Amino acid sequence: MWPFRKRPQPTEHDIATAVNVRERVTDLEDAIEHLNRRFARLQQQVTRWSREYDEDTDEDEQTEFQELLEQKRRAQ
Repeated sequence: MWPFRKRPQPTEHDIATAVNVRERVTDLEDAIEHLNRRFARLQQQVTRWSREYDEDTDEDEQTEFQELLEQKRRAQ
């Protein structure tokens, strides 16, 4: 004697729901890939801006904030 009941056959509604879920998952995966590409581009842009900023600032002209920041970094 088998202790489990047979699984009912999927109905058309169940199949349509499964297809919709698969489509939504695919759409979400595409959206995640798109966001990851956008994020990578933004990271590159921020890196470029920071390099330009570093080039523009003279190391001799450190502000009080930068001095305090360096002091805190050395303390850790």
